[in-house]
Amino acid sequence: MSITVPAPTPRTSPGGYAWRQDRSAAALTGRSESERVGAIARSIGQAAVEILAGTRPASQLSRWTEPDVVERFTQRAAMLKLVQEQCPERRDLFEVHRAARVRRVRVCSPAPGCYEASLVVEESTRARAVALRIERSARQWRVTHLEVG
Repeated sequence: MSITVPAPTPRTSPGGYAWRQDRSAAALTGRSESERVGAIARSIGQAAVEILAGTRPASQLSRWTEPDVVERFTQRAAMLKLVQEQCPERRDLFEVHRAARVRRVRVCSPAPGCYEASLVVEESTRARAVALRIERSARQWRVTHLEVG
């Protein structure tokens, strides 16, 4: 006859703190790495569509993206603004960017430290696709590629 002894539970201090062996950021925040990358993708995708709408400056992407991504979005936003100014009769086509909302985010990891995300961004008259490649550099996540369809 054998007696089973339950596994010890972590002791908590009067303040309610329980010691964890895993001290990673994911363990401390309670979120997995893919969930954090999904949140980054969501905010960068929303910002990218707002940049193309002219409601946000492209320089706001510089903290999270590579310099060539910021440069491309600066040029693309300038071209869209020029077309908007030259074609006032088509102004309603450019208004769809104003109420963009991220509807869906899908994240996958093709390699360690590298994620690819796809987003569906819904506007008032259509839906757009946004694709990102997010890589870890040192201790920060960086968007290395960003495409808006």
